[in-house]
Amino acid sequence: MPQPRPLQRRPLRRGALTLATGVALALGSCLLSVLPAQAATATAAGATAPSGKHLHDDYNGDGFPDVAIGAPDTALGARRNAGAITVLYGSAKGLSKSGRQVLTWSSRTSAASPQTKYGSTLRSADLDQDGYADLLSTVSWTPPGGRAGTAIVVDWGGPKGLSAEPTLLPSAPDGPPVEDFAVADVDGDGHPDVVQVGIRTTATPQDGSVLHGPFTRTASAGSRTTYFDVDPDRYLWSRSLAAGDVNGDGIADIAVRTSDPEEPDSRGVALLLGGRDGFTRKGELKDTQGHRVGGEEVAIGDLNKDHYADIVVGHHDDRYDSDLELPTVGGAVAVVYGGAAGTSTTLKPVWINQDTPGVPGAGERGDGMGTGVSIGDTDGDGYADVATGVPGETYDGIARAGTVLVLRGGAKGLTGTGARSFGQNTSGVPGVAEKDDRFGTSTALVDADGDRKAEFVVGDPAENGSDGAVWVFPGTSATGSFSFGAATVGLPASKSGFGATLGG
Repeated sequence: MPQPRPLQRRPLRRGALTLATGVALALGSCLLSVLPAQAATATAAGATAPSGKHLHDDYNGDGFPDVAIGAPDTALGARRNAGAITVLYGSAKGLSKSGRQVLTWSSRTSAASPQTKYGSTLRSADLDQDGYADLLSTVSWTPPGGRAGTAIVVDWGGPKGLSAEPTLLPSAPDGPPVEDFAVADVDGDGHPDVVQVGIRTTATPQDGSVLHGPFTRTASAGSRTTYFDVDPDRYLWSRSLAAGDVNGDGIADIAVRTSDPEEPDSRGVALLLGGRDGFTRKGELKDTQGHRVGGEEVAIGDLNKDHYADIVVGHHDDRYDSDLELPTVGGAVAVVYGGAAGTSTTLKPVWINQDTPGVPGAGERGDGMGTGVSIGDTDGDGYADVATGVPGETYDGIARAGTVLVLRGGAKGLTGTGARSFGQNTSGVPGVAEKDDRFGTSTALVDADGDRKAEFVVGDPAENGSDGAVWVFPGTSATGSFSFGAATVGLPASKSGFGATLGG
């Protein structure tokens, strides 16, 4: 496998990003720690914050997006896998070293109701519509007398950053256990809703639920709860979802990733259009050959600037579809383009893997392309691009060292032309590629300095024996990038899985 190329074509913008140090964390009581110089609450002198309010990832309301880093396996005191979140705040100079915040959950001490894995499944949205984005996360939870499951908690945004103490959202009483969730206005009333999916059980005979807004901090329950099935005629397991307006009607739609319990290797993505009277089912996504477009991740964003959001599916497990002759060897991403009917009638679905012209490398079994999919405009041309990890990539003889790819969006959609690839052996990237690093397990694209070019954040929870680490790429090349882990922010590093999840 050839060594991954440095970033050269359509490069990422360089900014003045540096690493913050010296966060104080009182581990004994698991208190919230915030650097005293919370400069992220104000725009830098001489700079102008971008116009527009209610940015979905601006936690302190300064007009610059922020990024959250989950370390769900962090041990705090005697509590294993308690979890923690580190937030890097954006500014006119990028992700500010003086605006770092570390969150733990100080009240999570009840042995009768342990809550662990704080920092999993990070999502951002202005849930209470106060002008400050809020951070939502899942936690593993065993309520007294109940069964183990997953719950959603909210750290509320404000002028000084996120709240120290999360609020536990009420679960849908008749809904399935939470496998994944998204926040979007799916009923068109102007309030964000929390859409949850899970695996249907006898006690919870539907696939998902919607906690309808409005939400408030004092009464965080939504105004009402409704339930839905992904496909009432089939029993499917709902694994994850993404939300976005694919048909351009101003109401968010959802794409739900499914599998069939009777076909363990099956994968599918079902499209449900949002509306005032509930969801309208459009069926499973298909490619040009009539094969189901399925995978292990799903994201939504407008790649061709036609005002219809597009559905991007990460298909990183290439073990189960060799008989279909899909172009997914080594993993792939698929795109189904949005349109007035839900999907486009003119733009055909596409598969892109490392055998696609223009994409660096070559598709080999187990590469894992399609892992950690994120969407954002990296080059400022107005078209969203797609970042994906290739954590199983072997190069320079180093097994599963991992790389990252950035694929460019354009007027005709996503393409392999101009794709960029880099890993830890790329010049300017901190660290050294090692066996089983699995660089690129998670990614995030966030325009932290407001210049309309998304900075690139890469997570690698397997780094250094599962201690984990994160890389921030602020520049037009890998030069100027930096890396850090849990110890740098004052958290216990041992097997914390730092960087397992990213949100922004």
